[in-house]
Amino acid sequence: MRKLLKCALDIDQIKYKNSLDFIDGYELHLYGDERDDFSLLQQMTKPVYTIHYPLDSCDIIEIAKEFKTPYAQSVFELCKRLNVGLVLHAESKYYEVMASKDVDAFCDYIKENNITVYIENCYRNIGAIEAIQIRRYIRARIGLEKVFSLLDTCHLMMSEMSFKYDELSFAEAIEKFKSSNFVIHLNDCIGSGEKETGGIHGTNFHNNLYLLNNVLWKLYTLEKDGYYAKLVLECDEQDYVHCPNAVELAHNIDKFWKTY
Repeated sequence: MRKLLKCALDIDQIKYKNSLDFIDGYELHLYGDERDDFSLLQQMTKPVYTIHYPLDSCDIIEIAKEFKTPYAQSVFELCKRLNVGLVLHAESKYYEVMASKDVDAFCDYIKENNITVYIENCYRNIGAIEAIQIRRYIRARIGLEKVFSLLDTCHLMMSEMSFKYDELSFAEAIEKFKSSNFVIHLNDCIGSGEKETGGIHGTNFHNNLYLLNNVLWKLYTLEKDGYYAKLVLECDEQDYVHCPNAVELAHNIDKFWKTY
């Protein structure tokens, strides 16, 4: 198990997060604008394991529409240079992904350039089960060893509670999402998880340590079978430099893990 923090290309974030000896690495958080100063990568003293495409256009269909743009090309080149995977969202319906000519062209490009992609489950339009179907389709187009599911635990809960999809349990989801390249966005939600209905998105399990313990125990048992998860501590923060919620989650993970 490795613990990763989200980190933008911001010198204050990089300096502080570099100093945390209980953190193993980063998921690079991109904005898609002038804030993405790639020259700051050399300041990172921990490895980057994944790169998250900018949230405004990270759905598979959306990125497929713009993959030839200079910005997208710069991100793909960065993935190749660092030899890390690119995180995309499964927000569109399965049939929309299958019918998209843009997705066909994007898959051909990704395959030709030997880039790894992670397909993350979302919650508004589809749930985790349909995200797995999309991963299977993209994997058939690109290759078994280059396409992986990424489990977002908060999204899993929200798709069941707020959007009423017939969802997998945590144990089932972890089983179906596990892989030789296993990445989890580890986070929780309070209430619906939707601000519009009084919920809170991306919490750090501080109200649900029992659930955190159960998730971690499942991951611990999977390590005996050779599945080692990289846990991205993706918590909503008021302060993304010092990220106190993610730091608290990291300490709780270590506390539980030592008891197993």
